[in-house]
Amino acid sequence: MLVKFSVCNFLSFKDKTSINLTATSLTEYRADNIFQSPINDLSLLKSLVVYGANSSGKSNLFKALGFMKRFILNSSKESISGEEIMVERFKLSTETIDKPSSFELEFIIESTKYRYGFSVDSIRVHSEYLYYQNKTKEYLLFNRDFQKIDLGKKIDMANEQLFEITRDNSLFLSVCAQFNDKLANLIIKKIRSINFISGIDDLSSTDYTAKLFSDRKFNIMVNNLLKGANLGFNEVKIEKVPTEELFMKSNLPKELQRLLIKNNPENTTISTKHYIYNENNEIQGEQFFDLNTEESLGTRKFFALAGPIIDTLTNGTILVIDEFDSRLHPELCKAIIKLFNSADNNPYKAQLIIASHNSTFINSNNKLFRRDQIVVAGKNKYGVTRLESLFDKKIRKDASFEKDYLSGKYDGASIELTISNQLNLEI
Repeated sequence: MLVKFSVCNFLSFKDKTSINLTATSLTEYRADNIFQSPINDLSLLKSLVVYGANSSGKSNLFKALGFMKRFILNSSKESISGEEIMVERFKLSTETIDKPSSFELEFIIESTKYRYGFSVDSIRVHSEYLYYQNKTKEYLLFNRDFQKIDLGKKIDMANEQLFEITRDNSLFLSVCAQFNDKLANLIIKKIRSINFISGIDDLSSTDYTAKLFSDRKFNIMVNNLLKGANLGFNEVKIEKVPTEELFMKSNLPKELQRLLIKNNPENTTISTKHYIYNENNEIQGEQFFDLNTEESLGTRKFFALAGPIIDTLTNGTILVIDEFDSRLHPELCKAIIKLFNSADNNPYKAQLIIASHNSTFINSNNKLFRRDQIVVAGKNKYGVTRLESLFDKKIRKDASFEKDYLSGKYDGASIELTISNQLNLEI
């Protein structure tokens, strides 16, 4: 369960900026859109949507979370020893030139809340820390200041030998996990379960969805999800075809064919089943279409999303989707959001975080999001991104969220265009 994510001095985030999935005292949609965590008096949001004009910093938020995940998972690998840390600081201020970028996650594992963070520049780790919370008090597990690492009193993780092998460009937490520390492995597993999808490059998860079909339970759930979307077909068929069969009529050089066959002896084909009807609209047979060549981009995208959606819901993990509404019909997008906000379809407390330009999702008639679930990204004239929920902005419950957002009342979200007044083209 994700509670909070914070970033500072990274891309367009100059100052510490956060998204918070802690549910506020708002009364709307409490039965569906929030769930009670194992921590007393801490309820969390099932979903959160980030809005903002182009170049407002929405995608940078997801890049920050993605960087933190990758660095945690990979920093201790010997293959990156001595390599530069690929972190991008905020470049539009003299205040941030010599300062590190900072990242922090608050999350829950089982019945314990943790707070983990670090600061890095392109060369080394400046600081790193891990705390856990018992009731209302936090306890230190470890704190790092460059290469000096101090352990808290209530910790049995790690030992001084791990201090010595922690490189200046790697995280102590990652090193502990590499040497099978139980708590570190639990945290790494939690971080790894955060699933990222780009709405523009979402077709990359097509193979992932196809793999789920080998599991009978997932096969049924994914097919049911696809049928419910009414995309025009009745079933999905996954087949393994020998790669050499695909090259029978190919003009590729023989040497290249042999190399491709050696590296990929089997190729997965994905087909959608459509019925054939007679003049009386009676089913006379069936026809299979190739998903990647004969179905629409929208259909292909929904298939690609189906696997991660089902996997996230069944495992109670976190799904992050940038450009969520790209190539998808608004009603289909709403159906996905409702799956996560549903008490029946989301029993394992999965969470969905999306970025979108589709303002209809926050139309009050749709009843999809509470005010604390709607975050607006805005960038000021100094290039600094800020994030605020409608609850933080003290927006009234009866306000017209969609209309006010489009009119620019929520800072930096106006879609007013002035380009046409600046062009002076001569042909």
